[in-house]
Amino acid sequence: MNKLKTKHRPGTGIYAKGNERIREILTAARTVLMGDGYNGLTMRAVAAEAGVTVGNLNYYYRSKSDLLKDLLEMVIATYLDDFHEIRAQSEQSPEAQLEALLSFIVDDIGSKETTLFFPELWALSNHDDFASENMHELYRKARFEFEGLITEINPGLTKQQTKQLALIVSASLEGLTVFVGHDKPFSRQRNTIGRLTIKGLLDLIRNATADDFAHRQRR
Repeated sequence: MNKLKTKHRPGTGIYAKGNERIREILTAARTVLMGDGYNGLTMRAVAAEAGVTVGNLNYYYRSKSDLLKDLLEMVIATYLDDFHEIRAQSEQSPEAQLEALLSFIVDDIGSKETTLFFPELWALSNHDDFASENMHELYRKARFEFEGLITEINPGLTKQQTKQLALIVSASLEGLTVFVGHDKPFSRQRNTIGRLTIKGLLDLIRNATADDFAHRQRR
């Protein structure tokens, strides 16, 4: 993902220079997380990567938690913009729009940046409650895009069932990262595996019924 979205921060980002500095800091934080992992994501490391002093970094972000929150908001804002652009460019059916979104995600999984960033984020969330909370919020916003299309494709499902299907879609695609992501063992098969995964997910969404969600006890 090349486009970066930043928020205006009181007293800093309201000015162009301040907003650009925030962009540089968040880009640096993402680079540190991808390169050094969750243990290496420190304010000192981010400051060094951004080419600023720790004091200057603290002017914009008083804590790593504040920095991480904005970093994840930047990431999801970029993806949501891409999702909306894909849908806006198409007058296709909801099913075709969803297929286009899923294809975009599979292609994105093949990028080095995505392959490195998200597994490190998952690792960080295992050790940092704040990171975990914000990571799940990031995915919740992404799944919301799926939920709307799933409702149109299969209107007979309840809201809860739609949410569960959206979760299955998200988990299925994210799980591909460690296998077909950039420079991963099956990266050369990403197009085929991705296409079959998307076909299976669309079939599941199209044909799911209330009975599929019913709990059945084992005899």
